[in-house]
Amino acid sequence: MKPAGNVVYANLDLLDRQLRDRHGVLCGNVDDLELQRSDNGDLYVTAILAGAGALAYRMGRRRLGEWVHRASQRLSDTDADRGRIPMELVMDIGPAIDLAVEADDLATHDLERWTRQHITDHIPGHDRRANQ
Repeated sequence: MKPAGNVVYANLDLLDRQLRDRHGVLCGNVDDLELQRSDNGDLYVTAILAGAGALAYRMGRRRLGEWVHRASQRLSDTDADRGRIPMELVMDIGPAIDLAVEADDLATHDLERWTRQHITDHIPGHDRRANQ
């Protein structure tokens, strides 16, 4: 008996696709996938991996990927691995991958958030719009 789910071609339908949060805000790319083999030998995607270190790890730079991931975890205020997005949170797979979470809840925003809090917010005039 096959588990419920859709058949996708991971390389074509998932990898390197843009991620969008539940409000349509762009929030990173699919950097890697977590796969699980079933009893009959089929592979199933169980999670999307995105954020610091996932792409480096996928590209064979395992030490660098693990180091960047650990550094990102230190910047985060939670112990959860927010770079792992379970497939249950994927709402739609199309030209972009629509998620059922907020962009701020994902690891892809950790470095941007840290940079904003510790650097950008301290620059005089940072809150002025460029087109004013």
